[in-house]
Amino acid sequence: MSEIKPDFNELIHRVRDSIRLRRITLIFFLILVNVLKFGVKAPFSNAVSFLLVVWFLTSFIFAYLIKRQWAVSKVESIHLGYFILEVLILTFIVHYIGAVEWIGAVFYIFTIVYANIHMSKGKGLIVGLTVIICYISLVLLEYYGVIPHKTIFHLASGHYQDTTYVITTLAALVGFLILIAYTCNIFTEMLKQESQKLGEKVGERTRELTESEEKYKNLVEKSLDGIYILQDNVFKFVNKRFEEITGYTAEELENTPFSKLVAPESLELVSGRALKRQRGEDVSEQHYEFMGLHKDGGKIPIEIYLATINYRGRLAVQGYIRDIREEKRLEDEIKARLEELERWHKLTVDRELKMVELKKRIRELEDGRS
Repeated sequence: MSEIKPDFNELIHRVRDSIRLRRITLIFFLILVNVLKFGVKAPFSNAVSFLLVVWFLTSFIFAYLIKRQWAVSKVESIHLGYFILEVLILTFIVHYIGAVEWIGAVFYIFTIVYANIHMSKGKGLIVGLTVIICYISLVLLEYYGVIPHKTIFHLASGHYQDTTYVITTLAALVGFLILIAYTCNIFTEMLKQESQKLGEKVGERTRELTESEEKYKNLVEKSLDGIYILQDNVFKFVNKRFEEITGYTAEELENTPFSKLVAPESLELVSGRALKRQRGEDVSEQHYEFMGLHKDGGKIPIEIYLATINYRGRLAVQGYIRDIREEKRLEDEIKARLEELERWHKLTVDRELKMVELKKRIRELEDGRS
């Protein structure tokens, strides 16, 4: 399976998280060591506190070096180098707290876990091998008397030169550290793979959403109807057609109340519908007509359709308006034609009735002569 390569920003974010976690951990252990030393008189060497302080200070140098890098490979190399430096410092600390005669070696676990979480598989294994080599070297140097043995407890005094004890302890601890490194590496790779899959899905959904938004935007901008979004009774969005109908620009209408575009004779109607909608009453009344106001003061007959939507996490009203001046003109023209036809029809009927009456009178006169 191919190794996942982080991008630069992701890597920097991970490194900064690891620096923050290191500092918190080091401060905790520094406080713990001093509380045990001065509180319960635990025989910790001053060298332990000194090494913890040095370790803490080197984190600032590490952060400075990372800040000056602009390439993933450089950041990873510096990170690996710092992990190796940490292993060396930790080995000195383990030396001062008993080495093979005490549980100090388990503190290597933190470095192994950090390395496998924040670095690639290969570099995590390098750190793990460095830990094992440093620990074995420390134990052997003490075993052969090359360096003096240090301890804080005397419960197992002399065991550091007991061959059976040293071999057994080394085998157990090294095996445990290898198991921790391997397990952590496997789980980290699994998490990275899942994270990659999740990232791909998020990217795919983001692309789909972007495409959908683009389609919606094109549809809205090319719509023959004026479209707007109203939230808290003020405009949050209007399309080009809305600007054309009202004469106002989107900037002029931003955070402007809808009532600004309503003629006085329609204010009561529009306000009443809005109030009912806010109360959840009479939701069927989402389509009606009212008299609007143009920017130049002229009146515009408007047909409106309304819908409740979720806009930026909150409820809003989306409206569609249509300038129906042409429809009204046609209606008036048709009405006038119908009235004219009705008048002609009435005149024609009256004329026919008069003709019938005249014919009837003529027949009566003719009948009277005969």
